[in-house]
Amino acid sequence: MNAIKADGQIYDEANPDSVTGADIVVGILSNNDGDAITLSLEKATGGLRKFYPNLKGVLVNSDCHSGDKAKELFLGTDHGVPKIYVSTPPDCTLKRTSFFNLMEVAHRLQPRVVLTLEARISTIKTSWIPRLASPILNNGASYTAPIYSRQFFDTPVTFLLTYPMFRAIFGRRIRHPNMGDAAFSGALNEILLEKTVWPTEDTYAACELTMQAVAVSHGPVFQSFMGDPRVGHVRRPIDVGTAEEFYSNLKTFYELMEIYPKNWLKVKNSRPTPILGADLKPEILAPRVMSITPETASTIIQNIARDSRELWDRHFTEFLPVLGKLGPDSLNKLEIDPEFWVRIIYKGALVFRQLEEPARDAMVRSLIPLFLLRLFNFYKLTCSLNSGQLMSITEDEALLFEKFKPDLTFAWKSMDHKV
Repeated sequence: MNAIKADGQIYDEANPDSVTGADIVVGILSNNDGDAITLSLEKATGGLRKFYPNLKGVLVNSDCHSGDKAKELFLGTDHGVPKIYVSTPPDCTLKRTSFFNLMEVAHRLQPRVVLTLEARISTIKTSWIPRLASPILNNGASYTAPIYSRQFFDTPVTFLLTYPMFRAIFGRRIRHPNMGDAAFSGALNEILLEKTVWPTEDTYAACELTMQAVAVSHGPVFQSFMGDPRVGHVRRPIDVGTAEEFYSNLKTFYELMEIYPKNWLKVKNSRPTPILGADLKPEILAPRVMSITPETASTIIQNIARDSRELWDRHFTEFLPVLGKLGPDSLNKLEIDPEFWVRIIYKGALVFRQLEEPARDAMVRSLIPLFLLRLFNFYKLTCSLNSGQLMSITEDEALLFEKFKPDLTFAWKSMDHKV
């Protein structure tokens, strides 16, 4: 297991106001977002001044050494709130580094609460500041996750994998794991920075799932309804990148299970997570466009299936009656039963423990065809069911993840005894 500790790399830093302490740190994560950062800066500043005028707020731009004018735009306008700018080295390609840098700055400032915002979000409001911060400042929470107004197909990986699996494995029902808009206590920041072991996957999804998994074992967690959809400056369609998102999320889960067995093996049932702001009237956008075509998906399925036959024969023998049918016509001929889906995802966790890289990577990728089938199966449902009906189906399937959790736990512990 090649897990890592938090390791920031601050290459460039500017602290024109000589800030040494804060009550609230609002971190704005940017990566070539000079055209967008002014909006996030304006809304974050407005939120601090309007809702927390008596607390010392600081804005921190944690940048991925952007080649645009993000630094100048961030520091160049006086909004009446102190600012700190930090960036990664020019050759740093690790996405998690900017998050680690933000935690390092927060460690120096010792705030009560740290907020994270993404520079590129076009729907951000000043009200997002208290909605994220208030559970920690007023309710003693260690972590706040956002809830957005979203159609089912806005985040298919969340609904098909992340939400039900996190719920079953770590025992808390948190609808939208997010690092781009979240909040955590100063105490949790110290734990994340000094004591947390992070998975090797270098994605924001890996960071947010790790932060959430650690948070639920270190204090109260809340969800806060944002009242608005979350939309970037470009609303991306659901494309082939969704398969990579599935791969990254699933591999992160498998690594977290290996890193933190004590955090999940004793979890028997999930618990609801309190929601603040549920009385807000939601704004719901139309579903994102499905741009991955059946032809493209079929080609991916066929290619991965061809390359995965030996792996499946060795490790997934009980699933071969279905896996053996994967091919160019799978989208027309196959539907993945929800129970089959849960069982093979859990079997993958057990296989993952037995392997080393690069075999681990190949094993997780070998499950992408099944995800694509699930994706298209559910896409067909969206044509005939409303969002409430789809939510009911996803809740039923989440219960299946919980139903088969004892089998996974037993098999996992049995592997420990054999070592």
